[in-house]
Amino acid sequence: MVNFLQAFWQVTRPRTYPLAVAGIIVANALAYSRIGSFNSKNWQIFLLSLWVALGLQILSNLANDYGDGIRGTDAHRLDRQTAQGTINPKTLKKLIISWALFIFGCGIGLLWLSFNSLTDFFTFLALGIIAIIAAVTYTMGKNPYGYNAKGEIAVFLFFGLVNVLGGVYLQTQFIRVMDIIAAVVIGLLCTCVLMINNMRDFETDTSAGKNTLATTLGKESMSHLYRFMLLGAYFLLITFVTLRQNFYLLSLLILVFPIAKHLKVVRHYSDENIPSNALAPELAKIVLITLATSVLMSLSILIFNYKKLI
Repeated sequence: MVNFLQAFWQVTRPRTYPLAVAGIIVANALAYSRIGSFNSKNWQIFLLSLWVALGLQILSNLANDYGDGIRGTDAHRLDRQTAQGTINPKTLKKLIISWALFIFGCGIGLLWLSFNSLTDFFTFLALGIIAIIAAVTYTMGKNPYGYNAKGEIAVFLFFGLVNVLGGVYLQTQFIRVMDIIAAVVIGLLCTCVLMINNMRDFETDTSAGKNTLATTLGKESMSHLYRFMLLGAYFLLITFVTLRQNFYLLSLLILVFPIAKHLKVVRHYSDENIPSNALAPELAKIVLITLATSVLMSLSILIFNYKKLI
């Protein structure tokens, strides 16, 4: 039982948890600044939003382990439970179905708590169903979109636009232009995480026949696109600072050095001065950069709002 729980913990991939919560944190900071304060219902919505977002991330990770495992894509990965035979594929498939139903139930509870409007309720219910399907079919099914170079699109939509804009709307029932800018920033950063992951797996995905954006574009073009998206996210943050005149957001300047070091390694990858698997440490770095950006954004928004009130 202990071994199974350890395997289950590993298959959920805790290192990816920050991506699930990044957008929700920013969304609720934006909502808090608009409302002025959170009552008990607002806090319940916030916590349940975090849980549902995290649950969807776990669902995606379970499905990813299963899908890549049965296809042999992860045969070289010692940390993949299906590929290494630590978890029986049939057991994991049952777990995926059970977890999907559980998170679906949690999502219904979140919508019931958030909305009085049936239109809003059923609109978000449909969105939730689409999110669950997207989480599962990334690597599962007859034609998984993760094998057709569409994973980055899904990450941008769900981790960026849906998490941030959906999180704001759950609390306030309306969306502003600034919310959209923040959603795009988080979406771009989360997309960069998948991009660096696929750049790391370039050789193994190519040999396994997994058609990712990296294998489609090639190392050099993928690296150029990666740099464009990462720098584009922070260019939009400058726009956010200017429009809101919130100069507390300049605290994000502390990330300049780690981002510069990170991009230097990516450039070496582009020039083929380092092997693809040398990007493994960079994957952890971009996850931390994304989380740090979301936390600093949120704190800056909250401090700016507090200063306006006193």
